[in-house]
Amino acid sequence: MPAPRISGLQRKVFSLYRSVLRAARSRGAQQQDIKQYARAELERYRHTEKKNFQLIEHLIRRGTRQVEMLNQPDVSGVVV
Repeated sequence: MPAPRISGLQRKVFSLYRSVLRAARSRGAQQQDIKQYARAELERYRHTEKKNFQLIEHLIRRGTRQVEMLNQPDVSGVVV
C-alpha cells in the first residue's frame, strides 16, 4: 500500500513545525514551553477544513513570523 500523498500546504505545515522544534533547541530552559505551545496550536487547528486555504495560509504566515522572532539573537524570552 503506497504512502498517502500530502499536499503543498501540508508540507508547509510540517516544515514550519520542524522549524519551531529547531528554534526551540536554542532556547534552553524554555525549550519545553515552546514545544508545548507549538503542539497545542497544531491541536487547536487540527480539525480545520483542508479547503479553508485562507485560514491555513494565514496561520502559516503567523507561525513563520513567530519562528523568525524566536530565531533573533536579541530576543531574550518567550511569553507563551
